[in-house]
Amino acid sequence: MYNDYFVTPEWLNSHLSDSNIIVLDVSTPPPTAPYDCYQSYLDEHIPQAQFFNQDEVADKSCDLPHMLPDATTFSQAVGAMGINNQTQVIIYAQNNLFSSPRAWWTFRTLGCKQVKILAGGINAWKAAGFATQSGKVTPPEAQTFIADRQDANALNQQQMLEVATEGKTQIIDARAAARFLAQAPEPRPGLRMGHIPGSKNVPWDLLVDNGEYKSPEQLKAIFAQQGVDITAPTVTTCGSGMTAAVVLLALVLLGNPHVRLYDGSWAQWGQDNGLPIEP
Repeated sequence: MYNDYFVTPEWLNSHLSDSNIIVLDVSTPPPTAPYDCYQSYLDEHIPQAQFFNQDEVADKSCDLPHMLPDATTFSQAVGAMGINNQTQVIIYAQNNLFSSPRAWWTFRTLGCKQVKILAGGINAWKAAGFATQSGKVTPPEAQTFIADRQDANALNQQQMLEVATEGKTQIIDARAAARFLAQAPEPRPGLRMGHIPGSKNVPWDLLVDNGEYKSPEQLKAIFAQQGVDITAPTVTTCGSGMTAAVVLLALVLLGNPHVRLYDGSWAQWGQDNGLPIEP
């Protein structure tokens, strides 16, 4: 199952010069430890990798971070990077598995079926002894990508309110336990503390180790410990829709095809907007 979603550094190294391969650094900084991901990319990246900025290739019509882009915005951005609908896209991140699943989810939701994650990210690449390069990369010849946006994959605020009110769909929050339990303030200013009523807490970093998901057995044990039914229809959420994708992909890996993501997540729900919360 993992091979359907991930490639190893050894595989990527042997296919790096394939004409149909495009490699993207999709690193996005966590709000709790912000840093310049693009500068880090310029300092060191996998050869010929381009930088995909998840905060720029996004819906900029609202002030929420890295919201899912519309079909035209995405098509133009990835087409300019030399990606068409047949391209094999390999994505990786600098920071554990923090931002790769979100990029994977974005590409899949916009109709890119040929996308996989480099297991272990750039750290695994370097640990395997493979070379890196620095500086800007000139993209290959522009291609035409025709997006097919799967709107049902992403819930908006009204849909999330209906899910929470009806109580028939499992909600999983990927934030740290202290934030979920209103014991620690949110890193984004102006947000209330707490969680969406009825949701369960699976901190995203419980599921990963050194940039890779833990084994299926370990994932099942973690979800069971947190009271999660891994087969139930589920909506994942987090601080901004980033690590919600870590939980989403973990459930997909375990065979659950009925998982959606609340795009606005707590950055939207936690505002002073009258939406219900639990401490």
